[in-house]
Amino acid sequence: MPGFKYNIDFVPVPRDFIEHIMPSANPAYVMVYLYILSLGASGRSMDTADIAKKLSFIETDVVNAIKYWKKQGLLAGSDENIIIKKSVDEELSPENNKKSIDDIEEAINGNQTLADLCAIAQEILGKTLSNNDIQILYWFYDGLGFSPEVITMLLEYCVSLGKRNMKYIEKVAITWMENKITTMDEAQQYITRASKSDEFTTSLRKLFGITDRNLSKTEALYLDTWRDDYKMSADMVGLAYEYCIMATNKLSFPYINTILKRWNEQGIRTIPEAEKDHEEYRQNGGNNSGNNDTAMSDTEDISEIEKQFMSSYEQ
Repeated sequence: MPGFKYNIDFVPVPRDFIEHIMPSANPAYVMVYLYILSLGASGRSMDTADIAKKLSFIETDVVNAIKYWKKQGLLAGSDENIIIKKSVDEELSPENNKKSIDDIEEAINGNQTLADLCAIAQEILGKTLSNNDIQILYWFYDGLGFSPEVITMLLEYCVSLGKRNMKYIEKVAITWMENKITTMDEAQQYITRASKSDEFTTSLRKLFGITDRNLSKTEALYLDTWRDDYKMSADMVGLAYEYCIMATNKLSFPYINTILKRWNEQGIRTIPEAEKDHEEYRQNGGNNSGNNDTAMSDTEDISEIEKQFMSSYEQ
């Protein structure tokens, strides 16, 4: 009996990854992802320590990269069994799971709840639904398993952001599904968190004078870290920004991050505590008593700090 072996000497890389995801990603994370693709294409297994050795990284870089790509939806699974996925859009998009408009209309005609949902959707969106709109709306119900109530909340949330395009709403729906948001309570909690996040970001963009462009990926990552990992309020970030300006005469995300990181490590969460810490820090020449971590001096290389942040950030 002849044996068959599938042997390829190239690694298939999704075009969407190259054109839309790779340009804004940490280069080290890209290297890890490509190496994982190579392992997957050849059916090999390798632990994170060996991958790090192969790429001349520290193991933490590899672990953080895997967490990052899981968050981006390109990897999944446990630490022992990592699954290489297609993009979320390719797997969940109604383009790949869409029913014909005739089948959908038949389903709607036999279900008053669905008929009411379409009427409510038209009212919320302020337009007559096209066939494509109806197909996507039905996919929320039939494909993602959202209840009409959750779909209504989804539409109202997107419209509150000034977004009425069904393709945008579709992307939000996919995000909800990826985050296992399927009930009204879960949707409301998500909306509340998102609103607080928007307020945090908006207030800091205004403070930093960033009003005529979107935040870069790195800048947004800093804000996420300050809010979600360090648990800092916008006022605390504002104070760190003041100290940054006093020391450097310019906005520096790495410098602000170094201050906030020190406060987080010391459990400092209020303005009075931060002001006291900063005064003690300055009086001690940049080394608070009992703190073995060295914070960034006024002359430390900002670009090096940013590299360290990007390589050590845990998703």
